[in-house]
Amino acid sequence: MRPHPRLTHSDYYRDRCSESELCYDFPVDDIFIDGLHAMQMHFWSNNRNIDIPVVRVMNAAHFIAAYMLQTSCSGDQWEYDTMAYCSVGKDQQLAALTIIVLAAMLKRTDGFRARNCRNLILEERSEDFEEGVTLYERFLRSAEERFAEEDFLIDIPDLATQLREKDELIAQQSQQIATLENAITAMEEKYTQIIGTQYKQDNNQGTIYNGPVTINQYPASPSSVSSEFDSDITTREESPKEKPYTPPVPREGDYNGVRLYIDERKRYDESFKDYCSHHNRKELCTYLTKEFGWFVDDKSLGRNIQRNI
Repeated sequence: MRPHPRLTHSDYYRDRCSESELCYDFPVDDIFIDGLHAMQMHFWSNNRNIDIPVVRVMNAAHFIAAYMLQTSCSGDQWEYDTMAYCSVGKDQQLAALTIIVLAAMLKRTDGFRARNCRNLILEERSEDFEEGVTLYERFLRSAEERFAEEDFLIDIPDLATQLREKDELIAQQSQQIATLENAITAMEEKYTQIIGTQYKQDNNQGTIYNGPVTINQYPASPSSVSSEFDSDITTREESPKEKPYTPPVPREGDYNGVRLYIDERKRYDESFKDYCSHHNRKELCTYLTKEFGWFVDDKSLGRNIQRNI
């Protein structure tokens, strides 16, 4: 079944249509799907009338995991419970089962944020819920396979675009460097050959140069040619400017610090101020992600700005 119409998965995750499609894109899912089938058999054996829509539960768990790891973990357990509830057709039992599966997935995910999010969704739960967590873990076979946090984010368009653009930029820069190095090497070899030929001709003619040598009398040396070539490259690029003052990078998830960083930097860095004036918040957050080395979520920053207006 499709998720509740008021809750759209597509911004963070594309729903898979079958168990085989889930396992193809997320190979570790095989463990959790088998666990759900074993739990279904357990319910039927104990005369409990609970039907588990495995694909829907797995899609909901993946969606919440992608949302958690793409945004800053909100610290609000109710938010994730509501997302699970709306994703499985407003069924409380299936919503609880979705959170149990999500906790098992995060337990087998390497990363600091995954551990924090798992601790959050398991805090202060009822005894029945904790029994469900223990029961589901019993049905999961022992395996070495584990998730990485990035495995949950493969459907996020912005992240995929950023990674692709970064790879293309690195490849382009590497090609430019190789082209320049080849050009410099070729020019040095050419002028070294010219100088050697001229020197040999002068010796054969018995010519001795005692006076100063001008550029019209003698070819340029390789070092001077290289300097002229480098100078020509420099003139075609921006002349270096003194780097403006930049405030310290805020810690990950500190959106109050991010807001203050933006205000402070705009006071000293005119180019950054101009960038902010001509780009929207999402583009600015993409820029800051590259500056900070951690993902800056535009929605979290927007909420912080609204609270401090």
